[in-house]
Amino acid sequence: MSGMKKKIFGLLIALGLAVPAFASVAVAPTRVEINANKLKNNYVTTAIEVKGDSQQPMRFKVYPGFFTINEKGEVVMAESSNDPHDLTKKIRFVPSEFTVVQGRNQKVRINIGNLNQLPDGENRTMLYIEDVNPKEMNIPTGRAGIGAQLIVKTRVGVPVYVDKGRVSKEAEIEYFNIVKAKDGLYTDMKILSKGNSKVRYSGKVQILQGKSLIDEYELDGGVVGGGNYFVKKQKIDTRNIKNSGEYTLRVVISYLDENGKKKNIKKEANLNITGKV
Repeated sequence: MSGMKKKIFGLLIALGLAVPAFASVAVAPTRVEINANKLKNNYVTTAIEVKGDSQQPMRFKVYPGFFTINEKGEVVMAESSNDPHDLTKKIRFVPSEFTVVQGRNQKVRINIGNLNQLPDGENRTMLYIEDVNPKEMNIPTGRAGIGAQLIVKTRVGVPVYVDKGRVSKEAEIEYFNIVKAKDGLYTDMKILSKGNSKVRYSGKVQILQGKSLIDEYELDGGVVGGGNYFVKKQKIDTRNIKNSGEYTLRVVISYLDENGKKKNIKKEANLNITGKV
């Protein structure tokens, strides 16, 4: 099979997160969130900036696409949608294609009109910035006569949210348990988003013995789609527990409601440490 090549396609999608350096592009802001109830006009205009990090000029195209957030907190792209909250056909942007060079910025202006026609709650779309000319890289496989060709195509997604009308953001912890795995103890928690708009949460985990705080560490944050739930598992950090015994594990989740007011919700579980710590 001399000269045989395998093609491997790589795709990078950064959804509301910092874009890695190898993506050869940086976008700011990483998400757009608009409260239409605070606007005087029936439209909104904003912009994002795309910065090229590659030494070579890169050409990008811009296009929208609908998405949802599943119970794992993952973004799920939809090829087509009849969802009334889909902004894909309502969003306008210029330019739709452009070239950026190293260190230069390109502004993409965004316009969404007829806000009064949007349904109540959260409306959304994803604005994609995609590399028009994928990069090819030859990779040795260690097998004689067989090579691999890596085709790297950069696609960065910037979520665009518009809250309008009667909006509610309400979170609840349905259950909070402790489960045992081969590599240690984990929290098992179900977070509900009971409103019609997403909840973006952060939090902390506290370990207590009686009224004494033994340890406190961060809970990995996330997003729960409106009317959806998220099953969250995270390893319990027991490094600062020096003695066996009965402890209380408390989780505190923080989020902003529809009025921008910080809300905290708590849940506790019994943590029994036995044997050698």
